[in-house]
Amino acid sequence: MRIALALGVATVVALLAGPVVADEPRSVAHDFHVTGMTCGLCAKAIEKGLRSVDGVQDVQIDRTAERVRVIASNDLSPRALEAAIEGAGNYEADLVEPPR
Repeated sequence: MRIALALGVATVVALLAGPVVADEPRSVAHDFHVTGMTCGLCAKAIEKGLRSVDGVQDVQIDRTAERVRVIASNDLSPRALEAAIEGAGNYEADLVEPPR
C-alpha cells in the first residue's frame, strides 16, 4: 500500500498495464496508375466503387495524370482496392510503389 501511495495510483496502473507500444498508423495512402480513365464519368465510377469498400476513408483522382490516391485503413490490402477500381469499369489499376 505504501508503494502505491508513494508512486501514485496512475503510475501503478501504468506499470501493471505493461509497456507502452506506439500505435501503428490507422490509415495509409495507396497510389495507383489507372489506364482507361478517360472522362469525368469514369472518375466518378471509380470513386463510387472505391468508396463502397469498407475502410476507404478518402479518394483523390487526377485524370490527367491517370492517378488515383486512396486513403484507407492499414488493414485493407492494395489488391482489394485494385479490384474495386477494375470492377468499376474497363480500367486497369497498378499499384505505384513509393520511392525508396
